[in-house]
Amino acid sequence: MAYLKVRSRWLLIVLAVCSVSLMTFFDLTRALDAWVYDRMLRHVDTPASKAIAVVAIDEKSLAALGRWPWPRHVHAELINKLTPHKPRGIAMDILFSEPDYHDIEGDQMLAEALAGNAHVALPVAAEPSEPGGPLVELLPIPPLAEAAAGLGHVEIVTDEDGVARHAFLYAGLGSAHWPTLSLAMLGESAKRQHLPPARAQSAQELPQDSPFLWIRDREVLLPYAPIKSFPRIPYIDVINDEEVAAGLRDKWILVGVTSSGLNRDVIIPAQAAGNRITGVEYHAQVLNALLAGGFIQPLALPWQLLLGIVLVLVPTAFRLLHERRMNPWIYPITAAMTTLLICLLLLKFQRLWFAPASAILVISAGALISLSRNLKKSQHMASSDSLTALANRHMFEESIRREVASAKRSGKPVSLLLIDIDYFKQYNDNYGHQAGDILLQQVAEVVLEKARRPRDLASRYGGDELALLLPEAELSDAVKIAESIARNVQSRDIAHAFSAIAGHVTLSIGVGSLTAQSRHDGATLLERADAALYQAKRAGRNQVKGYVSSPQSS
Repeated sequence: MAYLKVRSRWLLIVLAVCSVSLMTFFDLTRALDAWVYDRMLRHVDTPASKAIAVVAIDEKSLAALGRWPWPRHVHAELINKLTPHKPRGIAMDILFSEPDYHDIEGDQMLAEALAGNAHVALPVAAEPSEPGGPLVELLPIPPLAEAAAGLGHVEIVTDEDGVARHAFLYAGLGSAHWPTLSLAMLGESAKRQHLPPARAQSAQELPQDSPFLWIRDREVLLPYAPIKSFPRIPYIDVINDEEVAAGLRDKWILVGVTSSGLNRDVIIPAQAAGNRITGVEYHAQVLNALLAGGFIQPLALPWQLLLGIVLVLVPTAFRLLHERRMNPWIYPITAAMTTLLICLLLLKFQRLWFAPASAILVISAGALISLSRNLKKSQHMASSDSLTALANRHMFEESIRREVASAKRSGKPVSLLLIDIDYFKQYNDNYGHQAGDILLQQVAEVVLEKARRPRDLASRYGGDELALLLPEAELSDAVKIAESIARNVQSRDIAHAFSAIAGHVTLSIGVGSLTAQSRHDGATLLERADAALYQAKRAGRNQVKGYVSSPQSS
């Protein structure tokens, strides 16, 4: 029994480790982890850099400059306005993938403005060449690409729920060769300074055998600064107001659409001010994290697996070792809270994201298993005798009532053994109550061995009397079982010097039965077994008697 219990505990530990490993490896708890991440992110302070500004293509600017898209000479004018004030860098979140056939001179003017500034980054995007066709990269037209200080991809990655939590610092067709737009604006020297350390690629990031696959690398989680942290300066104000342009000196400037009619909102983890920003503000958030070195790195898979296993293994082993001394609710609550606390501390102070859902689910499953076992144990204790581990009197009475009713419906017999230990009082008085208890346990073991069928019930009827209820058993079969019990107890040769029969423990057993045609109830069955037991005692004890009814009483 002890071996089975130890094996069961080890099986639970192995099952817990395998479960958390599989859920982590196959990312089965992604949605729940994202929910936890969004709420924990609110406790991570991310200051906004005062060196970042957004030049907004807003309603005011559209009203002044006309319908979108604007001629290229307008963008050339913006850059020329900013260049004398020496901004640190400019990122244009505007695609220039085709020549402006209505403003050929404007393309040339824009190229000259880009070359004159020398710190302007332009975007690269990927779109299908035709509906359902392979992807192609949309680069700026050659004169603009040559004049730009750098090119960067503008992909905004969203999870299955549509929330943008991640960014890939490098991406491209066939290989991840384009930095993100904000990183391209920083330039080569600053790029090396602000780029977070590389981590091992996951399997889904590795394929590079097709020029039509969009490959991503350097995945990070964005620690969003509060919404509206970066000032929005209307595009038209920069062009028309020299003082506004001068205010952008030494700034990192991102130019992009913010007008609700042209822009598609980016959904981010909810904050007090909302959960929607514009695409250009998303790139501003990436830039802010680059400047502050504050990206959140997902834990690499080996570390995620190791930490998840430890968080599950330690409390599971502790609970199994201290099961009897431990409140069943302390384990899951303490373990789950510890997991969430470790997750929060790693996120807040180390900028590392450990996805806790798989560990918490395994801990919760372990708690439910433990609770189920405790309930079954409580039910067993409520229906069993604490000394002999047999069913108690209440369970016996319920069972005899149920089995007699079942026998009437099925037309099958039911039998009952009442078992009395001969001269038990003398044994108890002379050997002591502890010895008497041990004797009861030994006899109970023998009786329990004969309760082999699922519905057979061995119980403690009262004091030194035990009972064995045998559904669907004829009287003759029940008598044979009773004789076997008596022989097995005698074969144990338990010394009883105060018995008037023999020098060892013996039993008197009465067997009663109700036949298939009987119209009587459980009380009658009990009376018959008791009468047979009385006959066995009166005849000198140490024997088995079966109750034989008259035809009128059957």
